[in-house]
Amino acid sequence: MLAGVNDSVEDAKRLIDLVQIIPCKINLITFNLHSGSFFKPTKKEKILEFRNILAEAGCVMLFRCSRGDDQMAACGQLGKPESCEGLKLEVAC
Repeated sequence: MLAGVNDSVEDAKRLIDLVQIIPCKINLITFNLHSGSFFKPTKKEKILEFRNILAEAGCVMLFRCSRGDDQMAACGQLGKPESCEGLKLEVAC
């Protein structure tokens, strides 16, 4: 989930409309910071709000906790941890 890009209430409602007739599970995955990117991860409170909207609509979803971001080895990352110092945002699972 990208802060300010695809994490709004309207985005959640559009997602519900898209998948209402498709049997599926939705993975909510936070963005993993890395140098050179202008994106930021969605804050925990906003993820919970997004998740609750989906849940109220009967969607099946899973919040995926990030692993390996402390070593720049998380999904979407490849690099050196020191290149991202000061960029770290906490999203507790």
